[in-house]
Amino acid sequence: MVNAKKKWLVAGVAALALTTALYARSMPSLGPTSVYAAEQTAAAKVITVNGTGEMTISPDVAYISLGIRTEAETAKDAQAANAEAYTKLRAVLFDTYKLAEKDVQTSGFRVQPEYTYTDRDPKIKGYSATQMLQVTYRDLDKLGTFLDAASAAGANQIEGVRFSTEKGQEYELQVIQKAMDNAKAKAEAIAKYAGKELKGIVAVNQGGGVAIPSQYSNIAFEAKSAAMDAAGAPTSISTGELKVTTNVTVQYEF
Repeated sequence: MVNAKKKWLVAGVAALALTTALYARSMPSLGPTSVYAAEQTAAAKVITVNGTGEMTISPDVAYISLGIRTEAETAKDAQAANAEAYTKLRAVLFDTYKLAEKDVQTSGFRVQPEYTYTDRDPKIKGYSATQMLQVTYRDLDKLGTFLDAASAAGANQIEGVRFSTEKGQEYELQVIQKAMDNAKAKAEAIAKYAGKELKGIVAVNQGGGVAIPSQYSNIAFEAKSAAMDAAGAPTSISTGELKVTTNVTVQYEF
């Protein structure tokens, strides 16, 4: 009786194994080839395009590096002369041109010996004091006149001007819209020639953010007297233009 049960059990297991094998053979293969084909089918339903957004703007702010350098026989006298000259410059910046305190920042201050060089060791001939300021100025139409006034007030170190914009976020949104419109136009053209119709956006990636480069202008000034300023024409400064750009990669389903 026991042997009979064992025979039936062995026969049942064998039948189950045979049935499983036949079923597996009848199913389609899901190996690498089928997976690759499925991926190809899905990829064939997506159009990937790059869109570029670009616009040219006029600067609305200038960042000016200017300062005062004074010399004297002693460090104390050089520093005192610098402080006196800075008082006059402050009157021009804050009283005449009504700049805000936050728009004028000391970027450097130093007092150092000045040397005379002979055939032997260098000798100290005096001391110099230099104070540099970072000035934010927005009335760009009057920038040349402003620089002349600062120079006449004692700013004998005007090292350069950097033009930029304070509306970066506003321009960023505009240029992103331009990039998306450009990508859509490309995708629609591709779909048209392929005999397809776009259904919607699958994915978007903005590459590198929005670039708003600054424009630099190197300017070298010497102190001018009030008489020279009155007789001569004001300094002319060209602000130029800034180019705002961005790129997007967009996938459209069709």
